[in-house]
Amino acid sequence: MAASDVHSFDSVDVVVVGAGLSGLQAALDVQKAGLSCIVLEARDQVGGKTLSQPLASGKGVVDLGAAWLNEATQPRIYALAKKYRCETVVQLTKGDGILEDTSGTIWRYPLGGLPDSPAATLQAVGMITGMLETEAAKLDLRNLPTSKFDKITVAEFLQQNGVNEDAYKIIETTVKALLGVDATELSLFFYLDYIKSGRSLKDLSSEKKNGAQYQRLRQGELRSGLLLLESPVSHIHREHNSTCIVTTQKGDKFREKKVIISIPTPLYRTINFTPALPRAKITLADSTTLGYYAKIVLVYDKPWWREIGLRGSFISVNGTVSFSYDTSVEADGQYSITCFIVAGTGRKWSILSPIRRRKTVLDEIAALVGDENGHEVYQTEEIIEDEWYGNVLRSPCGNLHFVGTETAYEWKGYMDGAISAGERGAEEVIRALGKSAAT
Repeated sequence: MAASDVHSFDSVDVVVVGAGLSGLQAALDVQKAGLSCIVLEARDQVGGKTLSQPLASGKGVVDLGAAWLNEATQPRIYALAKKYRCETVVQLTKGDGILEDTSGTIWRYPLGGLPDSPAATLQAVGMITGMLETEAAKLDLRNLPTSKFDKITVAEFLQQNGVNEDAYKIIETTVKALLGVDATELSLFFYLDYIKSGRSLKDLSSEKKNGAQYQRLRQGELRSGLLLLESPVSHIHREHNSTCIVTTQKGDKFREKKVIISIPTPLYRTINFTPALPRAKITLADSTTLGYYAKIVLVYDKPWWREIGLRGSFISVNGTVSFSYDTSVEADGQYSITCFIVAGTGRKWSILSPIRRRKTVLDEIAALVGDENGHEVYQTEEIIEDEWYGNVLRSPCGNLHFVGTETAYEWKGYMDGAISAGERGAEEVIRALGKSAAT
């Protein structure tokens, strides 16, 4: 349905704002329940943080957004992948990883192990990890209490427990990888909630059988419904308890009984709500920092890193590349390393010119590999990059309902969490409109 076909007022049961996975799932569910629905998406594509790009060589695609899932622990997204014929590949776990510590020392270590760092560093990392796992395990995600941990940041927690600089940086690397923010920007309580939502730190960080990085999407197809792209919402007016009017920046207007909002919390500020949102939601939007993630995919004609016993995992606690993965697909003859540049480091990197951004990443990986093999890093067939921001209070506000992966009870921040949050929002709307929808 083209934007030009929209009448000045279209009346529907539900408008979904945002065509990420959560919004699309919510739209699918409310339509299945017999309710009419329109999805409004600001960008020219659907999927939110999911984005695949074909390679110029024709050797398949690379994922620039969310890509990892697990058939055992993330059943919703795995079921959808199968339903829409999206193939998956198991993440490579053979070979060593490389880590550069705060002193510039480069360590080589096996999957599941730790570098041969000083004993004090390893002891501190183990102690903090144990404390985080213990406290996270105590949480009831559906009945979170007021907690003293919400008054301190992860950085303050680490400092209070006297960890040394190397241990701090190693632990912060995990924080940055999971949430795209620095330890100084993250509430300890939110981090504990996040850990529990992903079962454990071990599962969140793992590439093995039950780990969050066990499988990657290869490629597939999606079906679209009643969807308007390039239609950013500018105004949501609640006329009374039974209807709303949603207006896009293009001037298109929709009258509906319910609105499901599926955008990151800080983006609430881009929409004029009348009457205004409750103070709690406004405070959340004003105080939430968008996590920063950038991916730069280095594509090669062969997996040269495997030939020297590496698995494509590079971590620098001081440098630009926070972490990386081998994202090759053997069946397509596609060989690549995807580097993640995140949090404060990523924000600084993002203002460089495209040439300097790529050179910074290539130089860093070459230095980690060493002089003997460093030249291989520069022999790319193609380099692709993209960036995105991630980060909501789930309680409804009158006839406004809020979804998104950050609102999920389980697998918060992951594709599976986005699907479950969309299901929850749709269930709220269907339950509320259950009697009136049929009339």
